[in-house]
Amino acid sequence: MSMTAIADWEPMPSTCLKCSDNEYGFPTVVCRTPSRLVEECEKAFDAGLLLAALTLVVTIPDVCANIDGTDYRKWCKEYLGLPNDGRKMTNARKGEKRPDEIKEGFETIENRGIFTASDLYQLRCAVIHAGSSVIEGRGEAYSPYKAIGVCVQGDARGIIASYGHKGIGHGSQQDCEFDCVVKLEGLISLIAKGVWKFVEENPERDREYSTGKGLSRQGVVDFRPLIKKQSC
Repeated sequence: MSMTAIADWEPMPSTCLKCSDNEYGFPTVVCRTPSRLVEECEKAFDAGLLLAALTLVVTIPDVCANIDGTDYRKWCKEYLGLPNDGRKMTNARKGEKRPDEIKEGFETIENRGIFTASDLYQLRCAVIHAGSSVIEGRGEAYSPYKAIGVCVQGDARGIIASYGHKGIGHGSQQDCEFDCVVKLEGLISLIAKGVWKFVEENPERDREYSTGKGLSRQGVVDFRPLIKKQSC
């Protein structure tokens, strides 16, 4: 799609928003519940909207953690089964490594878990704040990976496509870094199952974070009237 076409976008009516409520003059309210976010994430993936699906899937644990009054990484450990190892990975992030340091780095990664709650949180920060796969910023020391890529493999089982390192030179390698690639469909499936468990434990959790806190504005409200065909 050209930039002109993007800039000239016009909203189209959505049949998904039509219901008996707006048939009688009431607006349709789409609440930002965990289940609705997962549903729209899956639909985005199926429609080929991969960036939309990725942005949604890494923010869903935020929503659930806020509802539960906990931390993103603790929620991921509890409901996604990801290790929550809070150790710093400063040595693994060094740009120059000897062969023994590379070997030690791999052993540390495998011992802590190849992909942890901290790694997912750093991917979330990279996607939301920078639209990037590069892991940097205040929390970067908690992931061994300088980049966490995202791919599609057509398989929802498991979340790791690959992990490894790269560098230049013999002996002590320069520009050496560990990286990881996660499967988007695997991540969506894992989080969907985690949300199901989260809501199954307490159905009251399937709500917006602000519900019951004295705030009247919730959901996305569609005020457009339902257009009926006039009979002849």
